[in-house]
Amino acid sequence: MDVAEKNEKKLRRQMRTTSKILLGFLLAILTGAVLLTLPVATVSGKSDFLTALFTATTSVCVTGLVVVPTFSYWTLFGKIVILALIQLGGLGIVALTSFVMLLMNRKFSLRNRMMIQDAFGLSTMQGMVVFIKRVIKGTVIVEMLGAVLYMFAFIPQFGVAHGIWYSVFNAISAFCNAGIDIIGPDSLMTYADSPLVLLTSSFLIICGGLGFVVWWDVVDVLSNVRAKKIPARDIWRRFNTHTKIILMMTFALILSGMVVTFLFECNNPLTLGNMSLGKKMLNAFFQSVTLRTAGFASISQKELTEPTVLVSCVIMFVGGSPVGTAGGIKTMTAATLVFAVLAVVQGRKETVAFKKTIQTSIVRRSLAVTVI
Repeated sequence: MDVAEKNEKKLRRQMRTTSKILLGFLLAILTGAVLLTLPVATVSGKSDFLTALFTATTSVCVTGLVVVPTFSYWTLFGKIVILALIQLGGLGIVALTSFVMLLMNRKFSLRNRMMIQDAFGLSTMQGMVVFIKRVIKGTVIVEMLGAVLYMFAFIPQFGVAHGIWYSVFNAISAFCNAGIDIIGPDSLMTYADSPLVLLTSSFLIICGGLGFVVWWDVVDVLSNVRAKKIPARDIWRRFNTHTKIILMMTFALILSGMVVTFLFECNNPLTLGNMSLGKKMLNAFFQSVTLRTAGFASISQKELTEPTVLVSCVIMFVGGSPVGTAGGIKTMTAATLVFAVLAVVQGRKETVAFKKTIQTSIVRRSLAVTVI
């Protein structure tokens, strides 16, 4: 089989798996829409299909846009459906389907492994089962930790039952970068002076946005440091190139967004102007973190100054990182284009990042994704 035939076969396989993934998302959206149309899903007992369809779509696609107030329009049943759709959309159809197969002790066929590879954009099919287990386990641990931290703020305010429910909902929504909450009509604005709520939300958003591949690389390196297999001073050097680029871009975007928000909103009485210095920095940081793709708000978004809005659009366009729960063109895509531009400016023929050459096909794909 020549190279052309191999490429054609690979393309056909990718198209088949992509179609299955798309159909899976479509089925999830339609199922969610039907459930949200049921009388038991709304407080009034009525819900038009268009509203239910939009809500199901925004939940699965974790965009955070809503056309009705989530906290008052939907019943507990409706909110549970929305939360399930958010978790499904954040982790992905393939990941959750694979997890169900693991619970049923079903073996992964070659076709299933190829689908997981395509869904997560992995370079190899080795260790697929272990990867899925780690994704689910890591997600549960992080979301549970976030929920517990939220409880310290929500239980004293709302009571045990409501406090736990709000904590679980917010933890999953924040980790999945969905931005949907059920606390009230003003997102997290009532917690603008609460470091616990804002920092917990930021932690969950960043964890979801970093991507699972970065998680395990960081965990593995730190485990080796703890076991004294490698010295602590070599931590950064031991990260793979993918992790280095993601961490660098994430830090740069959060820092730049925070600085811009602080500078242009510092004297704006409708956003940060009336806060103390510490609260201004906290809310500027949270604004930078959440606008990447999460969609929560601790300050009024409609009152932001134009420079802040402009920079926010750029940061939202980039979004999160590959194999994570966030959206956007991805930090890796943006970083690849930056390194490509630097290569041209410096007169190099190859695009290089941290002394590693980035393949031309990856540069072209990044350009295509950004332009499209």
